[in-house]
Amino acid sequence: MPDLLRRFAVLALLSVVVIGLMAPITALSATPSAVESARLLTAADQQSVAVRTATDGRARSAALSLSVVAPPIGPETLGEDPALATPPSAGLQATLYRTHGKTSPLPTAGTTVNGKATWYCCSRGWRGQAVVALPGALGGHFDAPPAAHFVTVCADRCAVLPIVDYCGCLWGTSSQKVADLSPEAWAAISDAGLSRGVISVTLHFG
Repeated sequence: MPDLLRRFAVLALLSVVVIGLMAPITALSATPSAVESARLLTAADQQSVAVRTATDGRARSAALSLSVVAPPIGPETLGEDPALATPPSAGLQATLYRTHGKTSPLPTAGTTVNGKATWYCCSRGWRGQAVVALPGALGGHFDAPPAAHFVTVCADRCAVLPIVDYCGCLWGTSSQKVADLSPEAWAAISDAGLSRGVISVTLHFG
């Protein structure tokens, strides 16, 4: 035990001596040299001035970046593309066709014609009246009031009707009609509704 205490005391004494010897060296290294400090401060001032000049590092960096950028795109120009073709055009020519055949004179008195009749809206100047339009082959033609020609039309009953207009009536085909009746004329000779569309009639001329 006494030996251990002596050894501890000797080690503690040696540590104190070593620390005492190192303290001046540490203090010397921690103290800045006046000459070196002046040199560092002068260099820092010169760099700061260089950075603040017009040719500083940031300006040079920006100039270098702009030098590698492609030229700016100019404004778009419209209507100058030669690749755009003009749309093709075609000339148009109007062609007129007759919508009805030549009107014939009225059949002679006593002539009877059987066939189908349809109905139509009206003729100019005759709206709301019981009138009939005939195919051109039976003498149909427009006739302003007052009417000059009449025909007796019979279905469920007979009525003498003014001939006031022309109808195509599909004349000359297998579906031809012999008369077009105004709604009032239809009601005068038939009990069928207009929705029926077609009725059988007999025309008596004279």
